[in-house]
Amino acid sequence: MYISTPNINPMTPQQISQDIELCLEQRAIIKKAQVILKAAEKRLEQAGLEGEQIPLQEADREGRQFLARCPKLGVIVPVVFESDQIIASFQPDTEIHGILQDLSIGKLAKFFTDTRKFERIQKDGQLYRKTAREILGSTAPAFIAASLQRDKAGIPKSRTIIAWDNVKPIDQVAV
Repeated sequence: MYISTPNINPMTPQQISQDIELCLEQRAIIKKAQVILKAAEKRLEQAGLEGEQIPLQEADREGRQFLARCPKLGVIVPVVFESDQIIASFQPDTEIHGILQDLSIGKLAKFFTDTRKFERIQKDGQLYRKTAREILGSTAPAFIAASLQRDKAGIPKSRTIIAWDNVKPIDQVAV
């Protein structure tokens, strides 16, 4: 199902081509910027490991920080080395679950939510549907229909994907 955007005139082939050029250029710039940023952050981390470290501002935290200075911009960027990172999640019925349950004096739910859930194995909907047809046969359509995300009104949710990772030269696409 195609959902049109209101109040926008249909685009000409030239406008579509210009937008594709713009988006591909910007994606390349972003990708290059991410590589540059990652390398610069790695250098700052190394400078922090080799430089003078001071205690963190929070007195109850464990760790140190290096204050990276940029006189040209007049800014200081803290490079923080945490040594007390708190777990974000854990599996139910594990040793850490038991320890935290006991130490929280029955108030574990104030710190963690029990989010047992099922996660789809197939990476995309096309493979999911194919697998369902192969395994479930005649019950696959009902299973797939029941698997659709729905909004509050019960209408299946939709999204638009610009498939930048699947860009191909024009002469390689059958129309």
